[in-house]
Amino acid sequence: MNETAQEFDQAAPPRGVAASGQGRRNSRRPGSAKTNEQSIDYGSLGIPEAAVPSFEEARQMFASLGRKRTEEVFACGEMLAKVRGKSPSQEVFERWSKQACRLTRRGAGNYIAVHNNLRAHRKILVDCSVPAAAMYALAAAEAETVTSVVVDLKAGRRPTVREIRALVSGHPQAAQMEPADIAGAGGLKALARAKVQNGVPILLERLKAMLGDIQAALQPHFEGKNVAKGALVAKLEHPARRARSELENLALFVEPNSRSSETWRVHPAIFPNGSPWEAVSQVLFKLGGREEWPDANDLGAWLVADVVPAIEFAVGAKPSKGISTE
Repeated sequence: MNETAQEFDQAAPPRGVAASGQGRRNSRRPGSAKTNEQSIDYGSLGIPEAAVPSFEEARQMFASLGRKRTEEVFACGEMLAKVRGKSPSQEVFERWSKQACRLTRRGAGNYIAVHNNLRAHRKILVDCSVPAAAMYALAAAEAETVTSVVVDLKAGRRPTVREIRALVSGHPQAAQMEPADIAGAGGLKALARAKVQNGVPILLERLKAMLGDIQAALQPHFEGKNVAKGALVAKLEHPARRARSELENLALFVEPNSRSSETWRVHPAIFPNGSPWEAVSQVLFKLGGREEWPDANDLGAWLVADVVPAIEFAVGAKPSKGISTE
């Protein structure tokens, strides 16, 4: 791991960026881009009008930057993670990122993975000017590997992109392969890892937004008044349905219906009876159907006793002793 810093600094540009116009982007000075070169039809993509400013902010950020420094890679990853959470679907996000930022699916995923998986080490990576290609490889590594590389950086050593890829996969070429191109059990595991890396942050962001809406809606409850049920249903019903589907997809395998002889009919398995995650799943199920909600007189008590504790558990938040800000 004592390759020269020069080799480290001359790492190849991000492989996931679409090839068109690469030379122009590398020579572009920040702020010199014409951000109105292209017009994105957000309506045809199915992106809500309220979310368009966030998407435009991300598009203009990419248009204004050339070859990105370490800090800019983190900033771009953070911005892309934000707009992906506001996209109606992963497919819509990929279509938008290709049109607006000239990013391939892998390119966008690389930026987001750096933000999601390496932000705890952002300062040391920025201080050492770690190139983008090295961070993309490191973002796919296990926590132990990341820690090992960070220790090397703090000690003044500079592992190369090739060395980092070797640490991640055991073989330099394997780290360059798309999960969908890897055969057998290794490919299945790589696909599963990619799903978890991409899906968990999206689910947690959704649940945190729901928790914030609930906490705001509960203020009248602590003043002895009823929670505004209709307004809260409008905010939570659909996100809760999507969150429950995402949770099942990330955490559960499938099984046949035990009450049916048609074993080819399968559905997601269930969490262990009485477990906190079962409570999360049940709460999301009820939130996703307004007919399951208690009457307005009992709504506040249900939110405080059942809903808030379950979602706090799901996002890893410290249980609140009281939600009122008074």
